[in-house]
Amino acid sequence: MCGICGFIDINNDSDQTPIIHKMNDALAHRGPDGSGVWYKKDIGLYLGHRRLSILDLSNNASQPFTSNSGRFTMTYNGEIYNFNELKNIIDVDLKSSSDTEILIEAIEKIGLDNTLKKIKGMFAFAIWDNKKNELTLCRDRMGEKPLYYGLQKGILFFSSELKALTKHPRFNSDIDLRSLSKYFSYGYIPAPYSIYNNIFKLLPGSYFKISYDDLLKNNFENIQPNQYWSFSSTHDKFKDLSKNLNEDEIISNLDSLLQDSIKMQMISDVPLGVFLSGGIDSSLIASVMQSQSIQPIRTFTIGFDQKEFNEAIYAKKIAEYLGTNHSELYISEKDALDTIPKIPTIYCEPFADSSQIPTYLVSKLARKNVTVSLSGDGGDELFYGYSRYNFSMEIWNKLEGIPLILRKVIAHFIFLTPKPVLDITFFWIKYIIRSYSNDKKSVGSLLKKSYQLLRCSSDENLYRYLIFKWIEPHSLVLNTENNYETFGEKQNLKSRKEGMKNHMMSFDAISYLPDDILVKVDRAAMAVSLETRVPLLDKDIVQFSMSISSDLKSKNNKKWILKKTLEKYLPSDLIDRPKMGFGVPLKKWLTNDLKDWACELLDERKLKNQGYLNHQDIAQKLQQHLAGSHDWHAHLWEVLVFQQWLESNK
Repeated sequence: MCGICGFIDINNDSDQTPIIHKMNDALAHRGPDGSGVWYKKDIGLYLGHRRLSILDLSNNASQPFTSNSGRFTMTYNGEIYNFNELKNIIDVDLKSSSDTEILIEAIEKIGLDNTLKKIKGMFAFAIWDNKKNELTLCRDRMGEKPLYYGLQKGILFFSSELKALTKHPRFNSDIDLRSLSKYFSYGYIPAPYSIYNNIFKLLPGSYFKISYDDLLKNNFENIQPNQYWSFSSTHDKFKDLSKNLNEDEIISNLDSLLQDSIKMQMISDVPLGVFLSGGIDSSLIASVMQSQSIQPIRTFTIGFDQKEFNEAIYAKKIAEYLGTNHSELYISEKDALDTIPKIPTIYCEPFADSSQIPTYLVSKLARKNVTVSLSGDGGDELFYGYSRYNFSMEIWNKLEGIPLILRKVIAHFIFLTPKPVLDITFFWIKYIIRSYSNDKKSVGSLLKKSYQLLRCSSDENLYRYLIFKWIEPHSLVLNTENNYETFGEKQNLKSRKEGMKNHMMSFDAISYLPDDILVKVDRAAMAVSLETRVPLLDKDIVQFSMSISSDLKSKNNKKWILKKTLEKYLPSDLIDRPKMGFGVPLKKWLTNDLKDWACELLDERKLKNQGYLNHQDIAQKLQQHLAGSHDWHAHLWEVLVFQQWLESNK
């Protein structure tokens, strides 16, 4: 795990080695063990690398790394887990035992496309072809490792994080208002866009190739990334693979694939552990890891004093059963609140998943003892793990029988009607709303919170409503329109024919997983120089999950396959309990400990002077939240994170 950066300046009017060093230094947290640069000053090409040593701790594996023949030079972030298997195709004397050298020599020997078909791992790299004068940027299949790129003022930039790009004196930090609008929909900025104009995220499963001649000809806009792997097309290819297998065979096959994936991902020359929340996914990873280890593995858990947010008690019981070397830290409100000012430095663009706070704290805990930690991320998106899936199906079945025009009239009436009147008028709708909301307030309060469900014209539209925060963000963000689709939105149209269950899971796997979950873990862990690995996102496991019918995945509500696999390792009394999120009590904080901070950042005069957001809408929501008449904590948190990021990046 490392940090990479670089640029090509086609104007090439000065020596820019001091600049690449500054960009590299901005990524020191991603690689505290070494720093290297490589350049071709005659064409204005500069590559940077920060190293977190995991395999081959010697200087022989330092980067940027040049192939044995001298043709290719690469700066690379990630791990190729099956690198030992690839040694058979390498016919040069290796000067290191690193996966870096195997990767670059494989590309030279069999080409980029064939190498990408063979490798298993998480990666983002830039490789320069000295023969063709051509730069290639590449990202792994599921988007575990980040890679930004873009062309501004005659300079082609790339980096693991945006903070490195901002160190270049000619970087343009103008905000992309359309991306900001999308941020307020999702709580993150979905690929391929970023917060800055003309800077993009390379899509998962893609590579971008451009020659120096094309840059000189200003041909950048006509060159599009190549997608070497696609979640949607792979689903079509593998969806019938398991149709002749019974349930026991499917569970056995998944267990075998997990054993193989975790065995590869436990290869490390530095101490290694696992995040253990006590949920199904992380418990399964920890169980398989311990089954393969003679010594107790290291497990790490964060606990909360508030019962509704605390899974640590379950994680401890599982750790005791497995016999792991368990570390837990019960964090106070002060610990969590002290993390909030660090968010703009940890996340290089606005990112409002509040579980970023405990994720950072558990990473900080783990880094005291290990350099690598495995996690259970990916299980919800691949194996039907989110409660909103069941609710979407349930609520749509109840709503679709009511004519849309009538539902819109009812929704408008709810919007205009005081809550006490709603309590009397709509007592009968309680059975619909209660299944979605844990709010124990009156029916009127629940209807005010969820009335827009009635306006949804389709099950797809309803799911969008459930995952969106601001339903009409273009009315919040000034001078913009919600007039473009993200990669995930476009790709998800293809999954609609597979039914609503696959439609929801596909959208989350294509967008929410790489742009939220994996971003959250990567940035939080890298902020403390901790490598994270995600065994459930192994290529073979992802493809196998696609072959399992959505009905079987959702049997007994959710994640039935993973649960049955976990029963091979843990007794049922340690497994059977309601799912808990990795959340924090934001609603309470914003009316107590964070009240002054929130009021300062959301000051109407400040918002008006900045000119990005509708200050009147925000002021109204803040007043209602502080008065307790409405819970707007999710909406306000997005605004607060953006405001804090904006002030940090003035």
